[in-house]
This record gives sequence, C-alpha cells and structure tokens, in this order.
Amino acid sequence: MKVLDQRHLPDERPATMDEKGKRVFIFPARVSGLWRSLRTVTEIFLVIFFLVLPWIKIGGHQALLLNIGERKFSIFGLTFWAHDAPLIFFILAFLTIGLAFVTAVWGRIWCGWACPQTVFIDGIFRRLEYLIIGSHVQQRNLAQAPWDVKKFLKLSTLWTLFIIVSLVIAHSFLAYFVGADRLVEMTQHNPGENWTIFVIMAFLTIVFLFDFGWFREQFCIIVCPYGRFQSVLLDDDSLTVSYDPVRGEPRRGSVKNGETEGDCINCYNCVAVCPTGIDIRNGLQLECIGCTACIDACDEVMEKIEKPKGLIRYATGRALKGLKSKWFRPRVAIYIVLLIAVVSALVFSVQRREEIVVTILRGKDTPFQVIKNGDGSEEIINHFKMHMKNQSIDDVQLKMMIPEGLKEKKVEIISQYESFDLGAGKDLTVHFFVKFPKDVTGRSGTQAVKLNFIDTKNNKIEAEEDVLLVGPKSI
Repeated sequence: MKVLDQRHLPDERPATMDEKGKRVFIFPARVSGLWRSLRTVTEIFLVIFFLVLPWIKIGGHQALLLNIGERKFSIFGLTFWAHDAPLIFFILAFLTIGLAFVTAVWGRIWCGWACPQTVFIDGIFRRLEYLIIGSHVQQRNLAQAPWDVKKFLKLSTLWTLFIIVSLVIAHSFLAYFVGADRLVEMTQHNPGENWTIFVIMAFLTIVFLFDFGWFREQFCIIVCPYGRFQSVLLDDDSLTVSYDPVRGEPRRGSVKNGETEGDCINCYNCVAVCPTGIDIRNGLQLECIGCTACIDACDEVMEKIEKPKGLIRYATGRALKGLKSKWFRPRVAIYIVLLIAVVSALVFSVQRREEIVVTILRGKDTPFQVIKNGDGSEEIINHFKMHMKNQSIDDVQLKMMIPEGLKEKKVEIISQYESFDLGAGKDLTVHFFVKFPKDVTGRSGTQAVKLNFIDTKNNKIEAEEDVLLVGPKSI
C-alpha cells in the first residue's frame, strides 16, 4: 500500500495518485480548534436530521417522501405527482441556483460543512478509525504492516462497524423513497416478500461501504463535478479557505540573504491534517473542500510560536491583496433575482394548483334526448362524461350536487355512483346524465349550471365545474 508523503507532494498530478495512476492512501491527522468544534456540532446535527426526518410527519404524512415507484413526492406539506413536473422543475432550479449563489458568496462551504460525503466520512467513519486503530500514525503503520492476528482483529472490528453504519444509512436513505412506516413493515417480513427493495438496500449498503470506507476523497477529486465548476462559480470576492502569502512568505528554510522570514515555519501541519492531500499554501485547488482543518492546525502552531492567528483563514482573493471585498456584485445580484423569480413562480403555481380537478365533457351522442313520462309530460336528458383527478395526499369521497334552486325545478342527476371514492393520486372517469323539465332551458334552449363537488367528510366544496344544459328551443 502506497502512503502519501506529505512533505513531497507532486505538482503535476493529484497527491492521491502515483505516477502510474495508482491510489496513494491518505491518513489525515486529528485536529482540534474552533472550526473543528463548530464542524463537529454541525455534523452531529446533520446526521441526526438525516436519521430523524423520515419519521417527522406534517398533516399525518411523511415530511419528505420521494416515492418514485408511485410517482408521489411529498415535500414539507406539499404533494406533487408525476404530472406536476413544472413544479418539481422550480424546486430543482431553486436548489441549483441556490448552490451557485452560496458558492459565489461563501465558496465551497457546502463541501466542507454539509455534503453527505464529508459529514459521514469525517463525522462517523474516520472517528471509528481513531477509536479502533488510533492516531493517523498508528493507522498508517497498521496499513503498511504485514498481516497478523492484531491487524486482522482491528480491521475486522473496524469493518464490522462500517457495515453496521452503512446498513443504518442505507435503510434511512430508503425511508425517503418508500416511506418510513412501510420500511419498518418490510423489515419485519421475509426479504423475499419485498425482494426488489431488499436488493436495492443491499446494493446501497455496498455502495456506502465502498465509498465512505475506502473510496473517500477519490469521489471528491475524480467523480464529483462540483469542484471542477470552481473556475466558473468563484471569483476574487468569494470566501475561501486561503493561505496569506504576504504574511507567510518567505517560509522558514527558504529565506534568501537580506529577506525577512515570514510567519510560516514550514511545519507541514496544514498538509498533515488535509483529508484530500493538498498543500493549501499553493493556492486554491480543485481538491480543496474547504473543511477548515488546515486553519485550526495553523492557528495552533501560531499560538505556540506567539504569532497572530489567521495565517490560513477564511478570506477572499481581494482581501488577500489588501483590497476591500465586495459581497454584493453583479453575479450575486443575478443569482438573487433568479432565486426570487423561481420562488415566486413556485408559490404562484402552488397557489393556483387545485387538489381536486374535474373535467366534464358532453357525451358523444346527440346533445339531448326528449322523453315522455306516463302523465304525458316531457323531460330532457343530457349525457356527460366526467374525469376526476385527486392531486392531494389524502383519499377523498366526493358527492356531486346541483344548486338548490334547480333542485326545486326538478333537475336531477342520474349516475351509477351516489358518491365518488378517489384515492390519493388516483383518477376516475364516469358517465352521468342530467334530467330536467323542458321549461328549465327556456326559450333559448340552454341553461348554465354550476355543479359542486363536496367532500362528504367535512362537507366542504372541493371543486366546482360549469356545464351547459341544452334542450329544444321554444317557439
């Protein structure tokens, strides 16, 4: 196993690869300090949030559910179906533009503080390594040591814990897609009864185990495209983890005659703690995830040599040049305008969105039929075809009602259903007839009627639809 030599990093390739493209393993040192403490609190909160969110219910339903199989998406009280693609587009657009906005202002704060890759590796997996094996030096020595009983026991214990954690993460992740209650129910039955979900769970467990336990920083450097967008998303006013060359250079050991030594003592502690194996002193790099580990490591050294902290700090490129940073600038303004536009469009669309959609069309046969009753009176019958769609997250039972004034005129609805049962996300197509006396349509031969669809549970009007009754014109 090749291990990173933190004092001799290559210039022409990522430090995690050798000249033949093979993996070079990193064992970052532990670090303590203000930023480490803040990140620990953040990671604990995010892990708990990830595990608890599937169990939070809003209005009796899971707060966040992305049920791809049933094409149902519940997002904090809002329910979307497959035909609501424009609304889902607004949400995805908000997340994309929001990430660009955050990056333009605060740099890669997402990568270092909130990305699941960082949170799970740094917050759980790496802590287990420190607990079972020990410091980064002990980890490196164990990795390079020949196999014996001690190495086998330590690594088998570690990877057993990795498997357990990966199983928990995989199940929690699945709860967002199949529902937490349903997931619990499935775990209580034979895997063969839910074979597809079981295979997906096993696959996810293997993926998480491979990624968080072994692949790690390679995902950030090789797979994730976000780091490659830095040149587009960042500028001199973006906040990044930066080394101050004005204050730090020339470093100890590279001072020429007549030069004053900078504050950097060339201790390489900033490199030793870096989880992606870079030297932050070389400037902004694709591999840097902005985790702040180098800030704490450098501050600790500065404190020991009685120098001001902040040789490595959050700073903008403009600030490092001694200029004033501009938080509000054209690209930020554009992102804000786009975010406002997307949010406004989403709110407008949601407010206009009807949970119960009713469409009524006239039947294909003749516009009306005239029938004679036994007493010789004539009545008119109109045939309609109705399509009903329940876009809410709840099952409903609807009853179609005509206005009281028309009831008194003996206008009657004839249908095979007394009420219409609509499951969440379901639709129903029915035919019905409206029978009414000849004088209802009057001389014009037409009469507009508003049909009300009332929820039988709360007696609330859920939808209204206008139909036109037609009959023979009076002479």
